[in-house]
Amino acid sequence: MASTPRPPSSAGAGDASVDLSRPALHTTGTVGAGDRSIVAVLTLHPDGTSYGRAYTDVGRLTRSLNVPGGTAPKGKWYGTWGQDVAVRTEPVVGDNLLTRLPAGVEVLVGCQKKGQLVSVPPYTNDWWAYLPQYGGYVTNIYISHPDNQLPDVPLCTSQK
Repeated sequence: MASTPRPPSSAGAGDASVDLSRPALHTTGTVGAGDRSIVAVLTLHPDGTSYGRAYTDVGRLTRSLNVPGGTAPKGKWYGTWGQDVAVRTEPVVGDNLLTRLPAGVEVLVGCQKKGQLVSVPPYTNDWWAYLPQYGGYVTNIYISHPDNQLPDVPLCTSQK
């Protein structure tokens, strides 16, 4: 007995053709007035996709959504380079580590200010970028931009 060919599947519920063995990344959150909208995003990535690339792709996807009542955060998005880049509470190296960034992610830079001079040969820089999503600073050395100071990012006020 011949089997009946199945029509091309859409990505609907119960679709057996979705390859859940691929690297997956997800995020959820609430947005809008009174956090009335819930957003959930699940992404599947090709084998070999780095975490930093997947993280950046999910960020770009969620930023592109038009959610009623949602507002875009203030700041400018930049790529980063380097592995385990330190995010610090203040623009100085020391015992003030908040977290470390995976290699090659995009970050929202809210403002920047001068801080401790940092040297990562062949680079030296005393400008630091404030990342509001992390509540801390990263040296501009690891921001993917050729200048020490980011030209389209405002200076931080004294409270940051």
